[in-house]
Amino acid sequence: MRRQTEDIVAIVGVIREERGKRYNALAIMQDRKIIDHVYKTHLPAYDVFDEFRYFHPGPDPRPVGVSIRGEECRLGIEICEDLWDEGYDTRVSEILVRRGADILLNASASPYHTGKYRERVSAVSEKVRALKRPFVYVNLCGAQDELIFDGSSFAMDADGRFAACLPPSEEAFACCEFRDGRSPQPVEKRQPGGMEELRAALLLGIRDYFHKSGFQDAVIGLSGGIDSALVAALAAEALGAEHVHTYAMPSRFSSPHSLEDAEQCAKNLGVHYKVISIGEVYETFLKALEKPFSGTAFGVAEENLQARIRGSILMSVANKKHALVLTTGNKTEIALGYCTLYGDMCGALAPVSDLNKLDVYRLARHLNNRGDHELIPEHTIRKRPSAELAEDQYDPFDYNVVSPLVDELLYQEKSIGQLIRETGDPELVHELYDLIQKNEYKRRQAAPGLRVTRKAFGRGRKMPMVNHFRIK
Repeated sequence: MRRQTEDIVAIVGVIREERGKRYNALAIMQDRKIIDHVYKTHLPAYDVFDEFRYFHPGPDPRPVGVSIRGEECRLGIEICEDLWDEGYDTRVSEILVRRGADILLNASASPYHTGKYRERVSAVSEKVRALKRPFVYVNLCGAQDELIFDGSSFAMDADGRFAACLPPSEEAFACCEFRDGRSPQPVEKRQPGGMEELRAALLLGIRDYFHKSGFQDAVIGLSGGIDSALVAALAAEALGAEHVHTYAMPSRFSSPHSLEDAEQCAKNLGVHYKVISIGEVYETFLKALEKPFSGTAFGVAEENLQARIRGSILMSVANKKHALVLTTGNKTEIALGYCTLYGDMCGALAPVSDLNKLDVYRLARHLNNRGDHELIPEHTIRKRPSAELAEDQYDPFDYNVVSPLVDELLYQEKSIGQLIRETGDPELVHELYDLIQKNEYKRRQAAPGLRVTRKAFGRGRKMPMVNHFRIK
């Protein structure tokens, strides 16, 4: 790397050990040598972050002197959390400017969630307005496990105008110039936002998960429902339709329209599609379970058995094809435990597990509207959702009411009492709260899901699986 820095300044993320302490650091290179290191000051220990486990906080921040086109420049370089210093005693950006920084530069690995770009722009704008210095914000682009790093890098001049603005969730490059802190060629902000931003992030998350795992092909149970259709559509775009293998697995409870919708969806997407009936396998299992099930009515055990047969089929096919199974559950259902362990929860990655049910519908419509032909059949979007594990079975929730309520309970922005006052339905609020509490053990065993909200299931949610505590 150093050999490539003869005529440029390069700033590269490194882990550096010094006097027995390990630092999250940046190496500053010029003229084929490392001229300095910068250490991260603020180490977050909330949500998905736990940097105190690995690093020590850096010493006092100071600018780094470099030569750019023959002119001396002092760079105020900081790392990720150092931008978000309002809750800390050390104000990194202020110290760097006070010590002579001409330009502020933040190198980040900032995880994506909806609305995060606006938060970054707001934070940088405040620094620029207060400190009267241009600010370059460079963010990692790529995904690692549940976390999506969406890029979306940008630069502002000392007047708060954009000097560069890179697209979300794709690698890109731009040059910007500052003269006396100002950009001679300011640019328009080009950030799509909304469902398009979400789509791009999910595609990046799926693509990198497969690439870094050494897999190319995905296996999906295509039920004819909205969740599996959306996952198939995302997988087809992220991996290529030829790498997506979908399977409809009807039982005696499956409706004709489910098979029709699944087949039409596969045709629309151009993915592989096969039907594997589970009828005979299901009857064989029921016969084997006659004695332990004797004297009991048809219920959850018989329903979940169908999901577990399907899970076994998908995992077996994936093993044979050297592929990964994508699970299709959404956040609302996973929160309430409306999913089957070792059944529809089987898989390597859960792409839409951080989208509530309403966002699943919104994103499905967005995918249909952005192209020149329908991807997800309109009937799949309009029909009443059902797991089809029993006669005339439909999902027991009004998602228009339940999905927002579940989100409120998960984010804990409102108290139980406030939600009861707003809804006028104490029974529903307590029922949803209890279901969320009771099903932590399921989520602990779930496939990792791509994080696209401020509070996702996974590493950022540290809750006990079993406890008697309840909010009244």
